[in-house]
Amino acid sequence: MEKKNIHKDHRQRVRTRYLHEGVGSMAEHNIIELLLFFGIPYKDTNPIAHELIDTFGDINGILDAPAEELMRIDGIGENAATLIKLVRDISLLYADGSLAAEDKKKKSNVTDFIKSKYIKETNEIVYIIGVDADGRPEQCSKISEGSFDRATIDNRSVVENVLRIGSKNIVIAHNHPHGFAVPSAADIETTVQLKALLSSIGVNLVDHIIVSHDDIFSMAKNRKFTDLF
Repeated sequence: MEKKNIHKDHRQRVRTRYLHEGVGSMAEHNIIELLLFFGIPYKDTNPIAHELIDTFGDINGILDAPAEELMRIDGIGENAATLIKLVRDISLLYADGSLAAEDKKKKSNVTDFIKSKYIKETNEIVYIIGVDADGRPEQCSKISEGSFDRATIDNRSVVENVLRIGSKNIVIAHNHPHGFAVPSAADIETTVQLKALLSSIGVNLVDHIIVSHDDIFSMAKNRKFTDLF
């Protein structure tokens, strides 16, 4: 006998409200409740949504929370946690795609664009950014994500992503989430190695940018490192 979902009518009302009115008319807990419908089929997700907001503060906090932290909330299993993290990652991909029109004009400065990639990030992440002849960002790809103080760079991943981007001019960027925007000895060595690697496939490394919580450092614009480029 098919199990009856006692919350079916309520769920339909919430879905209908969203489809007719959008999220602008909905409270944050109702938005999260609606999202959880698709990861938790047979439970009342309203109290779970309230507990998520009580724990993480708001929708941004929920989306940014690690999956293991989400699963500490009663009722949030692996499916629901995966759904929440997937929504965040899809949103970031969508934001990247919007660079092609008006956002491209607003973020024509590559350093401003790179700053926007590291807002609220607590892990060290490495991006490669394809830029045009005037240094404006065209494409962006994450190539590595590590712990709060370390991310490794795989040469094969770099080459694959550079070829996919299709740009002849590349900026590499990474963050020091709990340090200063100053290149370490390892950062300098990595820059030298990447310059040689990209040159071997006919691509120019034009800058290595380092971001900290409140600062940004361009190696190409610093006289100490201009010879690297």
